[in-house]
Amino acid sequence: MQLAELQSSPSTSPARRFRNQYAVILASGAEDGGMRATLALAAACAAQAMDLDTIVFLLGDGAFWAYDGHAERVHAPGFPALADLIDSFVEAGGELQLCSACDATCSQPGRRRREVHVRGLASLLSHAVGGSAVTF
Repeated sequence: MQLAELQSSPSTSPARRFRNQYAVILASGAEDGGMRATLALAAACAAQAMDLDTIVFLLGDGAFWAYDGHAERVHAPGFPALADLIDSFVEAGGELQLCSACDATCSQPGRRRREVHVRGLASLLSHAVGGSAVTF
């Protein structure tokens, strides 16, 4: 296949190659009692169940959820506990990512959760190109 054919082929376009990627951006902390975090993780679990390659990207105030003990305090009515949603998401193959700049500037006291991977904003952008993203 020649380069011109490859570039025009719908099966190799960025939107086609990455259409099964989904990014959940969590920029909210504990100010609402963890409701947005719960919704974000519930959406991420649903995306994983739909066989979408899903990441949850924690940035800004959302960095709060990257640290031990914070998610364990949240259980919004009508939803599983936030810590259980995180566990289910990771067990289903999802990746919990923490913005590297936010890890340095928005970090919380305590130890980072073992399932959290520190990544740069480029990681979020490369995952969302041609895919879908939602912000909480």
